[in-house]
Amino acid sequence: MDRDDLKLFSDSLRQAAERHTDGDPRGFDAALEDLGWRDALLDEPSGATAALFAVQGEFNLASCALDDVVLAALGVDPDRTVAAVLPASGTHTPPGTLLSSTPVRDGRLIVRGLGSARLLDADEVVIVASRDGEPVVLRLAGSDLDVRAVAGIDPWGSWTGVETALTAATAGDAIAADWEQATIRGQLALAQELTATSRAMLDLARDHAVGRIQFGRPIGSFQAVRHRLADCLLAVESAQAACDAGWATPTRFTAGMAKVIAGRAGRTVARHAQQVLAGMGFTSEHAFHGYLKRALVLDALFGSADALSTEIATEVLATGRLPEPLGL
Repeated sequence: MDRDDLKLFSDSLRQAAERHTDGDPRGFDAALEDLGWRDALLDEPSGATAALFAVQGEFNLASCALDDVVLAALGVDPDRTVAAVLPASGTHTPPGTLLSSTPVRDGRLIVRGLGSARLLDADEVVIVASRDGEPVVLRLAGSDLDVRAVAGIDPWGSWTGVETALTAATAGDAIAADWEQATIRGQLALAQELTATSRAMLDLARDHAVGRIQFGRPIGSFQAVRHRLADCLLAVESAQAACDAGWATPTRFTAGMAKVIAGRAGRTVARHAQQVLAGMGFTSEHAFHGYLKRALVLDALFGSADALSTEIATEVLATGRLPEPLGL
């Protein structure tokens, strides 16, 4: 996929998003199917993923595309009938643990994680589990898992939860998994969506500042408001630069830092945007609260900004070596 094809794909995603802002959590998935999203993912993983998750963040849409990103990174052909179990909220460790015993088939598979709406009706589910400290891929029938819908703070995200135990025989054969690559791709996708979500919150605050008249002047002319919006813009552009660096050189460090910077940007923009919007930002009629809630959930997936920054700092102190600086 060359630059022109990627732009055409991105424009098509935007047009599809504009047609699917009716609150249907699965409507956007059908549009992605028509656009050949999974073919684009396999052809141009970084470009296609960045384009899609930027659009999702801008329009605050939900899809099952994160399943496809994780599956492709694991070497599993993505398909609309195959779901992936994601790590539990706040972590980026494999969602499964394979406890061996003698005979092996009597061992136990413990699963605790999250997923998209695809988990509810998937024919097959892919789980990465830790076996003696090493990640392995397991493929199960969708009916083998106890999946529940998770409403929580972001009911529009159509999230699902899995917490169950199975026999190793049910889990089937275990194949070595590249969990690090799946984590890198998942973190970059979420960082891109978080960045676009933050930019959308900034746009809402800016539009309000331009249109809201106080003391005969738009509130956007007041220095305090302008400073808040400037801080938001700095946070958003920093997050986008970190994402660009991550997509250019996808490593554990660049992906982790992109997720950290995007997560912090989301909180910074949400705080300042709420102040600018004032009472309007608290109303259910205004779009702001939907973006804020989505940002909080996205920050927790595949490791929160706080947890990842602590993890990176701990590794630097332990090894005494600084990672290569990001090419921002």
